[in-house]
Amino acid sequence: MKTKLTLLILFFLQLSYAKNNAPSGLICQLLSHPELSVITERNPDFGWIVNSNKQGDMQKAYQIMVASSAELLMANNPDVWNCGKVKSSQSINVKYAGKALQSNKSYYWKVKTFNKKSGECDWSRPQQFNTGDFDRTKKWPGESKWVQLDLGSGQKQWTFENRHPLTYYPVKPVRKAIRANGVQFFDFGRSAFATLEMKLTWKPIISTDSVFLLKINIGEKGVGDSIDQKPGGGVIFRTYSLKIKPGTHNYTLEIPRFVPKYPHSQAMSPQMPEVAPFRFCELVSNLENVVVEDITHKTLYMLYNEKAANFKSNNVDVNAIYDLCKYSTIANTFNGDYANSERERMMYEADCYIQQMGHYAIDREFAIARYSTENLIYHATWPTEWISHSIFMAYADYMYTGNTDLITNYYDDLKAKTMMALETDKGLISTRTGLQTKDFLKSIHYNGGGLKDIVDWPHGNMSTLKGGETDDYEFKTYNTVVNAFYYKSLIYMIEIAKVLGKTDEAQFLTSKADSVKAAFNKHFFNNETGIYVDGIDSKHSSLHANMYPLAFGLVPSEHQKTVIYFIKSKRMACGVYSSNYLLEAMFDNGEGDYAMSLITDATDRSWLNMIRVGATMTTEAWDNKYKVNNGWSHAWSAAPVHILPRKLLGIEPAEAGFGKINIRPQPAGILQAEAKIPTIRGCIEAAYTMKPCKSFELNVTLPSNTVTTVYIPTIAPDFTLTNNGKKVKYTIENGYAVVRNVGSGKYYFVLNRM
Repeated sequence: MKTKLTLLILFFLQLSYAKNNAPSGLICQLLSHPELSVITERNPDFGWIVNSNKQGDMQKAYQIMVASSAELLMANNPDVWNCGKVKSSQSINVKYAGKALQSNKSYYWKVKTFNKKSGECDWSRPQQFNTGDFDRTKKWPGESKWVQLDLGSGQKQWTFENRHPLTYYPVKPVRKAIRANGVQFFDFGRSAFATLEMKLTWKPIISTDSVFLLKINIGEKGVGDSIDQKPGGGVIFRTYSLKIKPGTHNYTLEIPRFVPKYPHSQAMSPQMPEVAPFRFCELVSNLENVVVEDITHKTLYMLYNEKAANFKSNNVDVNAIYDLCKYSTIANTFNGDYANSERERMMYEADCYIQQMGHYAIDREFAIARYSTENLIYHATWPTEWISHSIFMAYADYMYTGNTDLITNYYDDLKAKTMMALETDKGLISTRTGLQTKDFLKSIHYNGGGLKDIVDWPHGNMSTLKGGETDDYEFKTYNTVVNAFYYKSLIYMIEIAKVLGKTDEAQFLTSKADSVKAAFNKHFFNNETGIYVDGIDSKHSSLHANMYPLAFGLVPSEHQKTVIYFIKSKRMACGVYSSNYLLEAMFDNGEGDYAMSLITDATDRSWLNMIRVGATMTTEAWDNKYKVNNGWSHAWSAAPVHILPRKLLGIEPAEAGFGKINIRPQPAGILQAEAKIPTIRGCIEAAYTMKPCKSFELNVTLPSNTVTTVYIPTIAPDFTLTNNGKKVKYTIENGYAVVRNVGSGKYYFVLNRM
């Protein structure tokens, strides 16, 4: 492993490299900083961002060198691998093919590219990666343990296998106050999973003891210059005692260790100080003279590049909602995975999928999503529809990384999670027909008594609450929502089978999906009302029974009008979880204006309500009134952070790994908006300004080695379209002027009414 001398050599080596379009953003095994971790893959994948000062440039070839020391790499004398000049445009997921790597060693690599227009580029800055124990026995294939990384000179650092380590970030108070009773109050601006570090001076006035118990309150909700001690729901208020001594000393608040109460709750490593979510703290000294020399909120979350993404619009409410959701997405990685919620600290498939999509939208990090996906494949939870989300997560992993390792390694597990084993002669699945055998439950890696349909959460009649978030859904033996997920799971599995070259499987799954779609519309669609009922023999039609078929492509075109009309009549009659799919269903079916009206809604079923009540992370439910133990730290409510760049700005991958990109804005009443999103190939930026019925201006910045299709909304029947001041060829499709094969670089499209 690396020594201080090696670190110094690597530092000067990085400084010495020129910047003539050298590749940047190196990743190894999906890690942007593999030097901080250890990898357990014998043949890791490499990736980089292709750079060029030429518009439309593409990589034609690359060369990779890997060495066992920084000195050998600097001398261009690699002793591990020199692939030579490889003619290929591949810049992601390049598999290592050198000498066998050894366990528990450090290696160094670099890459240069040969581009179509800019020619041979300089070498990248080198990157270090560390190997772990290749032969360690794992409890499940993707298991990632805490290990010690040898820094040399007797120094060691705790880190994860195949994931970045957790980091405590120091945050100072943004506001301080001393109340009349001497209580010292501190506001750190935002809630976070954290602990406190303090430098205190105690000059005894009353106490004659050598130790004083200082009372410390922490909480998530403030009231003036104090903490709300009865915040309601599951909102945090806690009191601790800290032993302090006379004189000036440094202290760390020792929060009691989290004790897992659920089967797969994630306990923090004992090597790290425990955390709890809070924004405010109070020091209650009971008239003793305790002076706070310094106090720091030690905020814990995964490695994060705050500048990797941004969003801004002319609507201040939308901007505030995006910021809330962006922060919530990263703050809830405090345990190195997507297990948020202080109450449970447990990963659930649906929760993790929404957070995964949010994470992709704000940072060029993929390892935590990969780990969470693999973990959940082997640790399934009880809701029926959650099982489907393992497939959703795996497909998203492939689309955003272009990497096939996960879908290859877990294909059979994912296929089982379609739950086609629960299909009956009706061509639909059900959890209530006796088909949940031990073999079935084993095939999906579920260790409980059986799956239960959920539809949305919370359900009604929980403690003192009524109704719940299912819009009075009538649960039947065959449920509409469950079978909508069944269909969408099959659609994703078809694509996965095609990617893996499983032609027969793809044909079988396609036939299965077609038959499910036919059975779905036969049994669940009410021809008299023009909408879907909740299940076979149900006379009730809920929002959920209609928005999920629409979101997943089950509604025939001739019925979309009545289904959409019904959905819009319901407003936000669902929980925060289902809002993710409601927004997607609306945007994907030409109802962007309605989707934005939901995002900016000001009732108590909204993101603005979360802000209004004082939450700085998205909450588990819309409000405490809808869930008796509603927590204020839950990223499954953060859907707008990925919906806004993906749907309002329209930035999405057209093929896995963003080699091909679509940019298709849906202005939806927002006159100005801009977004920057990170991708595995580099950042994409898009910004538009719309003057209704007059013009639409669209600026885009696209990374090298990509090709984009740009959709410019038409604002009148007759218009002119220019790109960088020159007329451009286009086609008209569904209200858009479509410009294809747009290469990398900066573009300024202007569509003017004639």
